[in-house]
Amino acid sequence: MIGIRLKEERVRLGFNQESFAAAAGVTRRPYADWEAGKTSPTTVQLASLASTGADVLYILTGRREAEALSTEEKLLIERYRVAEEATRYRILISLLEGKAPEQATPDSKSVTQVITSVIGGQVAGRQIKNKE
Repeated sequence: MIGIRLKEERVRLGFNQESFAAAAGVTRRPYADWEAGKTSPTTVQLASLASTGADVLYILTGRREAEALSTEEKLLIERYRVAEEATRYRILISLLEGKAPEQATPDSKSVTQVITSVIGGQVAGRQIKNKE
């Protein structure tokens, strides 16, 4: 599978085997073996291909980089994880109910009800419990 996706990326970027191989730091013969699925590139070679614009995540997993989290989404998750509990609840209410953050209440029971109705009580694999 890696070989097929490697070829797809090479063709998408407009390279022939020889030039793509050179970008990876190898000759055409070992590169042809990668595409044929006989061997696989190293991480160093894949990193070199990334500099050509190759989507290395796609080559390895079949999932396009564009499907991965954006920088903004990663930052949001990082900040959410270190936020105080009341802040996290306000964020959840804001997102789930479409309210502005200042309209959201830090009531955990309200958050639990919204989450339960939206996604069956599961958030990132964890069960949300009411706080009494």
